[in-house]
Amino acid sequence: MITYRIPPTDVSAEAFDQEVLAINLKSGQYHSLREAAVPLWNLLTTGHSIESAATALSNATGTPLDTVLADARPFVDSLLSHGLLVAVESSGPPSASTVASSRYVAPVLENYSDMQELLLIDPVHEVAVSGWPHQPEPGPSTPAK
Repeated sequence: MITYRIPPTDVSAEAFDQEVLAINLKSGQYHSLREAAVPLWNLLTTGHSIESAATALSNATGTPLDTVLADARPFVDSLLSHGLLVAVESSGPPSASTVASSRYVAPVLENYSDMQELLLIDPVHEVAVSGWPHQPEPGPSTPAK
């Protein structure tokens, strides 16, 4: 089963009440996820497949599953193309997640590049997994400074 996860060193995301803000630290773009994108993001990042996330959202909102799937598939494709999620093969069950019952509005993903130059020159994203101020060791994918 294909599920999704946030690339841990490339993306930083924060869920608020009715919005998720995600920053791709490699591209310098940031993204606003709203409406049905918020519960979809929460379900996808806790181990749900597109189908199980769409089913949970359909059940919570009373929206036909076909409608939710028709919106969810291109939404996930967009998240993948912007590097906000990566697909992984999973055999385990997803984490327990609930979706608040609400009115369904198709997922919205807005992309911004107005701060791209600032985000890319900020040295804080050029660190090892251990975090700032430790820079990664030069290796095959990390240029020496």
